[in-house]
Amino acid sequence: MSDEEEYVIVWEAPEIVKPEFRLYYDKRGSVLFYTCEKPEGDYIVIDALTYAESRPDIKVVDGRIVRGGASTLSSRLHRSTEGTLCEAEDVSIITEADGQYWKLETKSL
Repeated sequence: MSDEEEYVIVWEAPEIVKPEFRLYYDKRGSVLFYTCEKPEGDYIVIDALTYAESRPDIKVVDGRIVRGGASTLSSRLHRSTEGTLCEAEDVSIITEADGQYWKLETKSL
């Protein structure tokens, strides 16, 4: 080989796949979760801005998003056997051992 040989390297860029933003909802139209993955369940395809907002206070009616007023949603923590484990004396301190489980419950009014 000589020092003057030329090499050509062929590199193909990987295909860029645009993500599909999904909003999964239950039978009543309440939001379950937002994802770009493709699990089983009822969902609608949404735009990137709606996905970024990830609002829990919307409903899905006939395949469309319906936004209600702030007074149409109520959320509270309640004691549970699952959820987030917190200190028994202070729900604002998350712990890994010995405490009380709390779960967020959100209801439409």
